[in-house]
Amino acid sequence: MASEPTCKPDKASAGAASRDGRPKWTGRVRGLSESPAFYLIYLVFYFTPWFFQLPGLRDALISFAAVGSFIPVYLYANAGDPYRNGVKPHRILLAAGYASFLSLALIPVVGMSGNFHIFAITLLAGLRPQRTALLAMAGASAFYLCASWLLDVTIFEMVLSQFIAVMAGMATLAGYESAARVSTRERNLRMEAELAALRERERIAQDLHDLLGHTLTTIAVKSELAARLLDADASRAKTEIIEIRDAARITLKDVRAAVAGMHVTTVHQELARARSALAAAEIRLSVEGEPPELDQAAHSTLGLALREAVTNIIRHSGARNARIRFAPEGALIIEDDGCGGELHAGTGLDGMRRRIESLGGEMAIESRESGVRVTLSLPPAKPGQQSLEQVS
Repeated sequence: MASEPTCKPDKASAGAASRDGRPKWTGRVRGLSESPAFYLIYLVFYFTPWFFQLPGLRDALISFAAVGSFIPVYLYANAGDPYRNGVKPHRILLAAGYASFLSLALIPVVGMSGNFHIFAITLLAGLRPQRTALLAMAGASAFYLCASWLLDVTIFEMVLSQFIAVMAGMATLAGYESAARVSTRERNLRMEAELAALRERERIAQDLHDLLGHTLTTIAVKSELAARLLDADASRAKTEIIEIRDAARITLKDVRAAVAGMHVTTVHQELARARSALAAAEIRLSVEGEPPELDQAAHSTLGLALREAVTNIIRHSGARNARIRFAPEGALIIEDDGCGGELHAGTGLDGMRRRIESLGGEMAIESRESGVRVTLSLPPAKPGQQSLEQVS
């Protein structure tokens, strides 16, 4: 039985293309062209006069010795990654000075000695700041032209070498400036990424603080209440234990949502939680007024701030009564009749202030001898924005 023909791609052709559709060798060539060692290939132009006039043994030995000695000096000057890390000025001046010396010392020898002048100019283009590089290039060019004129270098070689040196030097300057811009852009991108990661960590930390601080306080208070009621009122103790279980489950869900950046709450939800938590702590709560019309972000921010304020009342105030009042002008006022006194701002209060101020609102805390009053105010919803009630 004849088998169906199968077409297997040739290994060479399969590996010749990169993922973006371009041949892989183009990437290797590009990487090679960005290496300073790549430009040593232009030393071959020194030997172009040999096609028209064969050198003697002495000239050939001198030429090979000059080229061979220049290569390590050039590589030393460009050690590392000069386009990204820069090069040390003393290395540049050493290599450029040696190249200029060779461009003049080799004039009596058969070869295009002006080729070394081109290398000298491109090396000086690596000096920083750019003004220093331009002055050094201009000075080296003037010196080369004057010395070549005095040493009877042909006009053609002198002008050609100087023209190529200027073009190559300006291209090198542009390359350094482009590399500097790329390096700055990459550094800015890294900083932006680090700041974004830091902001995300702060957001998660603040959300977890708001979520866990309130819930764990509620669970602790309800656990103490259930323990006291276990013998006296088993039915109510059971109810408190069920509420503890439900609170733990809801908090677990909220923690997952907060880590994913999707945690949303409302003032109405936080009012219900406040009633339950304050009742378990045997603190009487009175609520006056109705929540204002706010967009979803403002509702969530005000709800989390309310949660933090209620948590602080349960933990620190020692109050017997608490009041939550929605003022007609849109402010939310939370106050208690606890111990008051001097307040020390912590993570919770700082987080509340940041949340409120991020939406253009204000937070004021007044500590009295008979309690603390927290006033939270947010700007009203803009006409173009829908309130949470309208959305639902």
